[in-house]
Amino acid sequence: MARRSSSRRPSRRTLETRAPRKATLVIATALYLVGLLGVLDLLPIPDPFATAGLALAGGLLILGALLRGL
Repeated sequence: MARRSSSRRPSRRTLETRAPRKATLVIATALYLVGLLGVLDLLPIPDPFATAGLALAGGLLILGALLRGL
């Protein structure tokens, strides 16, 4: 069998992910908690805002894992 050479550079077909920055995690956590408490009616905010908070928290975490500067 032929051995593959190990390269440190990621292949073009793979998606390179990394951990989000701490500030992104703090903002996403705050949005998630506000959204969750709003959906559970423990915080008096309208449902569309609570749902938007949950969506923004998830989007921030996904973008923070995919983009370097976020």
